Amino acid sequence: MQFWWLFLLFFFPFFGGVTGLTLQSKKTRQLKLFLAFSGAFLISITILNLIPEVYEKIGHQAGYYILAGFFLQIIVDFFTKGIEHGHLHFHEFKKEFPVSVFLALSLHAFIEGLGLGGDAFSEATQNNLVFAIGLHELPAAFALAVVLKSVFSKNKTNYLWITLYASMVPIGMLIGNQLVDYAEIFSTLIAVVIGVFLHISTTILFENNESHTYGKHKLIAILIGLIVALLAVNLGGH
Repeated sequence: MQFWWLFLLFFFPFFGGVTGLTLQSKKTRQLKLFLAFSGAFLISITILNLIPEVYEKIGHQAGYYILAGFFLQIIVDFFTKGIEHGHLHFHEFKKEFPVSVFLALSLHAFIEGLGLGGDAFSEATQNNLVFAIGLHELPAAFALAVVLKSVFSKNKTNYLWITLYASMVPIGMLIGNQLVDYAEIFSTLIAVVIGVFLHISTTILFENNESHTYGKHKLIAILIGLIVALLAVNLGGH
């Protein structure tokens, strides 16, 4: 485990959350473009890098855990209402603290960090996984912040909640780092995370669009995400 991993895994969601709190508008066009980029990056890294290595680690059983992660994200979506992949329907939130949303997102982030902290994979793969988780958590924190601001207007308290949420992945990673003797368990956790990534990335790419067509800017964002992922995989020695 490297210190800069912890820094990035805290910084990405913290930055996303603070941005969501400080913007003076509920317009989400920029969020949708970033989601398109992160969705393309996530699915590319997952298919080219993470899936091959997890099958190498735990064999054909990886498929069961990947499938479990995919359907686990469906359950998480039930509680979060899909805000982590751009579904911001403010009328669904009452004027009270969104407890189920916060807890579901936090548990999800903690599990991601726990799997990463086990050092189950090569350093190059873990580097890519750090960026993949960070890019996934940034818009999730942004969306959480926008919801908090819309239903819970005490700004100072909102910053505390965002800080706590941004700490979930690093906390999970630190705990996982103390349990490195259980490498096989962490390999299965990464397989679950892969399933989560597959669900989130495909949802972003295929549903985060009212007309189910790709505008010019969204297509450019997707291509950039793909190119960045290809560079990350190939420059990482794979």
